Amino acid sequence: MDLSQLPFQAKTLKRAITPDKYSLYRAALEWDLVEPIVIEDREDMRSESKWRDRVEPYHHQVTNLISFCRRLPVTLLADDVGLGKTISAGLVASELISRGRISKILVVCPKILREQWKEELDIKFDIPSVIVTGKELITAEPPEEPGAVITTYNTARLYLDRIKQDGFDMLILDEAHKLRNLYGVDPTPQVAQRFRKALSDRLFKYVLMLTATPIQNRLWDLYSLVDLLTIARGHENPFGNQGTFARKFIADSRTTARQLKPEMRDEFRSIVYGYMSRVRRGDAKLHFPERKVQLHKVDPSDKELELFKVIAKPIQQLNYLSQIVILQALISSPEALVKLLAGMAAKDTAPKSLAKDVKEIAKDIHTTTKLKGLGALIEKLKAEQPDTWRVVVFTRWRETQTAIQNFLEKQKISCGLINGDSNTRNQETITRFKKDLPEVHVIVSTEAGSEGVNLQAANVLVNYDLPWNPMIVEQRIGRIQRLSSNFANVSIFNIVLKNTFEEYIVGRLMEKLQLASHAIGDIEALLEASGIDESEENGSSGFEEKIRQLVVASLAGKDVEQATRKAEKSITDAKTELEREEKNINSLLGGMGDTLDSSPRCPKLPQAERSMDARAFVLTALTELGAKLKKEPEGLYISQLAGKRELIRFDNNNLSEKGESVLYAPGTATFERLVSKITNTGLHLVDDNDQKPLLRTEDIAKKWSESFGASFKIMDVQDVSRCFTGKALLRVRATVAHDSYERLVEVECAPNEHFNFVTKTGLEPIGDQIENPTSIGALSKKLAEKAMQDPNILDFCRFYTERREQEVASAGSDIRKKKKLEDEFTPRLEISLVGLEGTVHRDLKTRVFYRFDADGEYNSLLTITPSLEKVIAPEMGKCMKTGKIVPRDCLSQCAITKQIALRHLLAQSEISERFAYPEHTVLCAFSHKRVLIDEAEKSAVTGEMVAKKFLKTSLLSGKHAEPQYFGICEFTKSEVLESELAVSQISGKKYRIDEQLKSVVSGKTGHKQEFVSSNISSAHLLEAEAIRSIIGNFCSPPEARPCSWSGRKCHPEDLKNCELTGVSIYSEYISAQPPSRLELLFNLLNGTRKKSDKPELWPTISSYVSSSLKGGKCKVEAAELSPGGKNLAVTLEVRTWIGLKIRHAGLIYSFQDNATIGRIVTGKRGDNGWVQS
Repeated sequence: MDLSQLPFQAKTLKRAITPDKYSLYRAALEWDLVEPIVIEDREDMRSESKWRDRVEPYHHQVTNLISFCRRLPVTLLADDVGLGKTISAGLVASELISRGRISKILVVCPKILREQWKEELDIKFDIPSVIVTGKELITAEPPEEPGAVITTYNTARLYLDRIKQDGFDMLILDEAHKLRNLYGVDPTPQVAQRFRKALSDRLFKYVLMLTATPIQNRLWDLYSLVDLLTIARGHENPFGNQGTFARKFIADSRTTARQLKPEMRDEFRSIVYGYMSRVRRGDAKLHFPERKVQLHKVDPSDKELELFKVIAKPIQQLNYLSQIVILQALISSPEALVKLLAGMAAKDTAPKSLAKDVKEIAKDIHTTTKLKGLGALIEKLKAEQPDTWRVVVFTRWRETQTAIQNFLEKQKISCGLINGDSNTRNQETITRFKKDLPEVHVIVSTEAGSEGVNLQAANVLVNYDLPWNPMIVEQRIGRIQRLSSNFANVSIFNIVLKNTFEEYIVGRLMEKLQLASHAIGDIEALLEASGIDESEENGSSGFEEKIRQLVVASLAGKDVEQATRKAEKSITDAKTELEREEKNINSLLGGMGDTLDSSPRCPKLPQAERSMDARAFVLTALTELGAKLKKEPEGLYISQLAGKRELIRFDNNNLSEKGESVLYAPGTATFERLVSKITNTGLHLVDDNDQKPLLRTEDIAKKWSESFGASFKIMDVQDVSRCFTGKALLRVRATVAHDSYERLVEVECAPNEHFNFVTKTGLEPIGDQIENPTSIGALSKKLAEKAMQDPNILDFCRFYTERREQEVASAGSDIRKKKKLEDEFTPRLEISLVGLEGTVHRDLKTRVFYRFDADGEYNSLLTITPSLEKVIAPEMGKCMKTGKIVPRDCLSQCAITKQIALRHLLAQSEISERFAYPEHTVLCAFSHKRVLIDEAEKSAVTGEMVAKKFLKTSLLSGKHAEPQYFGICEFTKSEVLESELAVSQISGKKYRIDEQLKSVVSGKTGHKQEFVSSNISSAHLLEAEAIRSIIGNFCSPPEARPCSWSGRKCHPEDLKNCELTGVSIYSEYISAQPPSRLELLFNLLNGTRKKSDKPELWPTISSYVSSSLKGGKCKVEAAELSPGGKNLAVTLEVRTWIGLKIRHAGLIYSFQDNATIGRIVTGKRGDNGWVQS
């Protein structure tokens, strides 16, 4: 990595007054570090303090957390039903919150699970949450941050696309199989489309999907879920497009899609488990107490039956919500019913007459048959376990709770209440209930007070009144039926009024559902499979509504037996179907252990080292901030700071005994704020070792001068360097898009390793505040280099670099996705200097001036460390002239004798600055400068000693002389002595005499560049005197030859033989194409050229040719003068005497000589021109 590009910051640090304050600051930094989402086992978890006393996660739930962290940022958990996926999700959310990664969570679940999610998050994980429906989702915010918003799939379908881009950090999709119809059906459900777009748009940084049934009907279910997961991670679907998936994996028809090709099983599982984590029920090895559900039937009294009768008719006229609440109060207690109807009548939501009638009947009911039935159950338990018996009684109504309390107290039975009035009282009740010999044998609880309560000390639960919402019943049972229970089984007694709708409708269906739920482990899955699932968004649950319809119908006198049996059968069938589905899923997917994990090796990062535990840090920090602390019982402290009194605690142990105290524990807002206050101080513990460094340095320099007999004069400080020795504390942060890791790296700064040259202002004392480490000598680049070597940071980066390779490869050919994934998974580093501990001293680079004799002034460059009285000075040496031991930089060597001596005893060459004894120097006659004897030479011209530096060398003779005796050859630019130059008779220029030539024509002399040579005889002559050939060769005039036609003198190589006349003719007059002929004459013979030059000579020429040809009539046809005007080219018509035969003759005629030049040529003209005969 290029360190020059590495972000390096330096925190402004103030001087710590004491080492303890610096230690506190460092401890705060340690608590402030961001920890990576890297978890190998439970020991690595950071959120445990938040839920330790409320949740005991199973091994497979911790494993799910580990799987999510290794597959950041998207995972599907597909554990079998009943394995607590909600707890797994809570662990994931809590861990991400504890590590500062998320603050807003969106949970989407079926409507029936909303309350369960709220309780799980609020009570078990201390994550405040709010349930929203409809348009509320658009602007919904958690009650506080960190927190969660819980909504339904129906609301999400309508409004998910309208939430803000940065509205939530994390999405949890419970029962994610509701999105399984993304593919393979037409049309695609709108809710699946909405979520696919949201995931594609990356609305959420982290995504966790939950389902126990990733496949319910067809292979398209898994294809759809994998597609959602890959979209969320920016991958291409590894199954390919729909056509590829169908061809490659589906064994039966594309529409049916229930059979997987056997040969593709391994690849299919490998792809699925690349995105999904799954634990089978058998692999989890959980052993819950067995559940025994019994209807405890009691005979209602006449007055109680009268209440049923008086209710039966008016109930038909009320809305369904009023019906449900009145009917549930009816089967709970007369007190609850009277109080409810009185309130409703006052609001005109129920008839006043009905409220009056009920009140009249109820006043005659003193002890209900349900109370008597409860008393009988308790007496039976007391008989079985006289001292240790315990029972938990649940009722919805506070009026009923009070009635039960009064009844039990009259029976001298110890009981306690759990409700929403007082958490402290609730905890006291539970503590007394849990004792080995319980002080409270019966707890009577409402739903409002039991959230998150662990009552596993009991194994008997009584539903005094049965809720119609099966989730509430399951939550009640969950208070005692826990994995860590000491009981082999738990007994559930549902008290019902015999021969009323509570027995043959409510009790009957609830009993069936409770037993089936225990076998399957998932009430929601049962309801969904049975077809009794959600109803309207803001209405009652489907099961609750079903019971309401049956009860209201029965009160109207209708026969509901067949409908009730049908509902029972749907539950039984659902149980069977879910068991079949589980077998099918196990057959199709197997277990995760059946597939190879190709993920990169998880980094082995150490536990965070902290010099103070949380309690010690809080107490020390508060004290540092000025708080007065007073220790109280139960580990509490009273803190008084700035007029504010605060009771603080450090854990949630025995919370009921700690009252309204404030928790200071890692991960809480109070703890984080305290850490931030301390880290914001920014401290250092650096001491300045130098006091008055300038005076101290001068004293050291003076002593040094005197140590070898010199007299100190002055000193000049040229550079000051500040040097830091100690420890630098660096905060190193490695970050990817969804994870980061911080380390405090302590870098040892050895003596003289960190120093920085500054101006003379470096002599000033260092201030209390350090803004830049270089100001004290600590070098940022060196610190960064060492910090970068931290093996844990490197391992974290290695892990995500390897993840990047896998993720980018999964993006397929989509360049945009590849780039985004590369950016998201590329580790980026930041380094901040956050602390310094050590000392600073100065090194002064100083020029010291001193003297030996009157003429012997010297100076030496020293580096002085005043705090250590340390001097870095030149080595010492001996002067061979005086015998003194002096600094070596005062000495020089005589270049002639090689002896070492003080420089002022030597003479120095004014040219080379070399030294020698004076007797080994001379005065240069040219420059008048003193030089060493071996630097001078005698001049070849004047014979005087001249410094070699000033002498020139002749390129002709090699002689040395002064510059004024030299000249330059104007042709070669050679520098030679003037005596070695001549003047050209041709150009008047100077030239070196060794390159002189003479013309064979004119006898003139000059430089060889002024001459040409004959290529015939090699004779030298001037170009103007030479005959030049067409191709540029020369010859002398005597070597030239005449042209027979034109008479001009030519270079012999320019003459060619004319095949017509047989004479030599200049090549310009010869035809271009062979054979070589005088072109003008040939054209005359052809008749293509006709001229009539010198007609007065034509008779003479005709007679001459006739005579030469010995007979025939000759007549000149055309004649043309030569360029020199001395010859004629002539064409004649030649006839025999009888005129039968005609020829044409041609010749060159010299009219000066009255004779032909060369031969006469004859031939005959035809269609193709003249042809020689």
